[in-house]
Amino acid sequence: MIKVSRAMAFLSLAGWMVLGSTLSAVNAQAESGATAQVKAVLDRAMEIQTRPDLTGEAKRTERAKLVRQLISDNFLGEEMARESLKGQWEKTSVGQRTEFRDLFIDLFQDSYTRMVLNFLERETIEYRDELQTAGDTKVGTVIMRANEHIPVDYHLKQQGGRWRIRDVEIDGVSIVENYQNTFRRAIQSGSFDGLLNKMRIQRKALGGELGT
Repeated sequence: MIKVSRAMAFLSLAGWMVLGSTLSAVNAQAESGATAQVKAVLDRAMEIQTRPDLTGEAKRTERAKLVRQLISDNFLGEEMARESLKGQWEKTSVGQRTEFRDLFIDLFQDSYTRMVLNFLERETIEYRDELQTAGDTKVGTVIMRANEHIPVDYHLKQQGGRWRIRDVEIDGVSIVENYQNTFRRAIQSGSFDGLLNKMRIQRKALGGELGT
């Protein structure tokens, strides 16, 4: 199985703990564009996690299906897969790319569904800015806690007339870049086919655990 680095584990946990926000301290720019889309995702995640008819372990599978669909609808999984293989994508065959994309999306959605279900909390979120960057729009937020403030930046692109998330940075560390580093090391120490096999094994091991 592909081992998740300490940084990646932190990204997974902190990145999705933000989904349980109370969405306070929103500035005047927060009601339009990419920021509005981030807020919509957070609101929906919180609704799934707190609905009275979905609470409890018996409803975990039902919540998992809804959360996974939320992730599927709002993240650019295919682009994230391509970017996570930066420097290697062009060296692979069409068949390898297709399988890698499908495996990546499955494992990514499983990982984040699990994090939402296990670590979602109520948080106070401050929206700082919405900036145009090279190729996307960054929505800057900060998780405000009594003992710490955690910056979480969302990178979004418009696709099909709506904003979708292509990366998340936690305290300046990118999820996509962490995947890049993990996959690069796996390929360098073995091969691309070896990476695919590890991903197949991991997906098989996780299959059905969340009922998704």
